[in-house]
Amino acid sequence: MQNDWPLALLLVLISPAVGSFLGVFVDRWPKGVSVLAVPSRCGSCNTKILWRDMVPVVSAMALGGRCRSCTARIPGHLMRIELAAVIAAVLVVLRVPGPVEMWLVAAILWCLIALFYSDLLCFRLPDVLTLALFVLGMALAATDPARGWLDGLISAGAASGAFWLIRWGYFQWRGKEGLGLGDVKLMAGIGAAVGWQLVPLVTLVAAGLAILVVVLEAFRVNKVPRADARLPFGTYLTAATGVILML
Repeated sequence: MQNDWPLALLLVLISPAVGSFLGVFVDRWPKGVSVLAVPSRCGSCNTKILWRDMVPVVSAMALGGRCRSCTARIPGHLMRIELAAVIAAVLVVLRVPGPVEMWLVAAILWCLIALFYSDLLCFRLPDVLTLALFVLGMALAATDPARGWLDGLISAGAASGAFWLIRWGYFQWRGKEGLGLGDVKLMAGIGAAVGWQLVPLVTLVAAGLAILVVVLEAFRVNKVPRADARLPFGTYLTAATGVILML
């Protein structure tokens, strides 16, 4: 780490900007709006947002989470994504040795954050993000002397194939989709990143998190969950992957 501190510092310094970009992507992608070509505007009054109001984390806190022009509340997930990107960068710098591995793991975590919120907010996993996760996962596997690109490819195929079989089996049993195709694509990237040995653990942790959230929500609203209620399982898979990568 002593020789890598400039790259580590750069990683942390750019993380708020990365989080801001990811927040904009997650917010605009479902609407089909360009992330780069269209200036940022308030969703309520359509006023163009000034540069001083787009400083990651700081601006939202200074404005109290509201638009300067109309005082409408800024979507909370935007600042949460920015904070998550910063926290991910700090954790990676503290736990991952080597500059190449450090940047790859950080990029994977940033991708997981965007996928987490995409599925949580709109029940969809963008192909561009699942593809990016697969590429990054393969790169991480290739830089690991104990694994290599072939292990990454096998792990991706095994994880994705297992989820495809679950999806197919559920459809044959119930006559409807129980697992989205996006989750199948997501697992290719997760498998490549963590290795086939850890895929069952990722799935188990994700299922545990999902059950915990459903139970807590049932207690909160004092209502039994519906059997056919939609569940953003990709959100829990990405959360579980992030935790396991940092262990």
